[in-house]
Amino acid sequence: MNSTDSLRRQIDALHGRLEKLYAHLEQPTSLTSQVIDSVWKELGIAAEELQVANEELTQQNDQIATMLQDAAVQHRYYQNLVNHIPEAYLTTTQDGKVQEANLMAARLLNLPQSQLIGKLLVTFVPPEQRMFFRKELNRVSQECRPCNWAIWFQPRDLMPIHLTLTTSIAAHPDGEEQISIHWILREANDAWSKSTFPLQEQPSQKDEPDPTIDSLLDNRLILSYPRGETISLTRQNLWLVREGLVKLHTLTEDNEEVLLGLLGPMTPFSAGSAFLPVYQATAVTDVQLLQFSAAEVKASPPLARLLLPRLGDRLQQMESLLSIAGQRHVRQRLYLLLKLLKQEVGEPFADGVRLKLRLTHEEIASACCTSRVTITRLLGELQRQQKVAIDSRFHIILTSAF
Repeated sequence: MNSTDSLRRQIDALHGRLEKLYAHLEQPTSLTSQVIDSVWKELGIAAEELQVANEELTQQNDQIATMLQDAAVQHRYYQNLVNHIPEAYLTTTQDGKVQEANLMAARLLNLPQSQLIGKLLVTFVPPEQRMFFRKELNRVSQECRPCNWAIWFQPRDLMPIHLTLTTSIAAHPDGEEQISIHWILREANDAWSKSTFPLQEQPSQKDEPDPTIDSLLDNRLILSYPRGETISLTRQNLWLVREGLVKLHTLTEDNEEVLLGLLGPMTPFSAGSAFLPVYQATAVTDVQLLQFSAAEVKASPPLARLLLPRLGDRLQQMESLLSIAGQRHVRQRLYLLLKLLKQEVGEPFADGVRLKLRLTHEEIASACCTSRVTITRLLGELQRQQKVAIDSRFHIILTSAF
């Protein structure tokens, strides 16, 4: 029995002594002094018990605080461990409601971790396969061994992807009927097709001609971004500009922007190098994009043959920008940049070529690795030489004298 119970007994005994003392106060007897002495003795014992109980409660509070701190450290360690699992991992209830998801799962489903919690996994399954998903989920819940199966998932705002799932059951310690399901999600190398569930082996098309560009790109989800909006990038996907102009750029340690590419229609791009702390894609104009998963491109040779030459052009443009940045003289860097822009985003105009991209002096300076003041001065010289003009909408026009 702990010190609190002992103290309670002492206090109850003291109350009894006090009642006995009060009963003899009006009728003093020889026992009154004995009762008083006994009460004082009980009061002293109770005070000592109270002090001991207070010390033990303080010690217990310190132990509880230490345990809570240790639990918080262990929770952070566990959360960090889960987030660094190199595959998409999550846990759900028996009916498929997400209880926990790591960073890889959030990226795969294109949704922040916090928004994944509480969602039903069936909402990420295309309508054509939801009945199959529920049937398999029920089967998994009935079996006590790991299961491997495959199904299509549709991440938010992305094309469906084919996943292989590894599931296992874990019973909760507080109740035998409460279980959680652990999931590992892996992307399979299959292309999306609404007509075939499950996937069937397709006949070889080696001797058939490649499909046209229109047939490859028809009936795909179009992602639209207004001018100035940042495009959300994920590692496992590839984008193709359908309409508009996209700017790729990064930031230096001094928060200065560095131009990495200007992408027009039919130009593909990806999420960039993992070595760059910042890699952004921004819609310079209103933009329409098509999105492909890496597995889809691998599984479709015609699609790969469509994108590969354009990726080569994208690489050549980046090499040109690197070459421009390596020129010693700023004047030469500006001249080569304008020449590259003329080729990439130029359109015929009266007595010259107008750049469809409206660049500020700050943006030109970042591409030329110099200051805005220097670019303003050099552009002023080119205007006086009538090699460059500026129209009413602040687009640069490269005249025939350029």
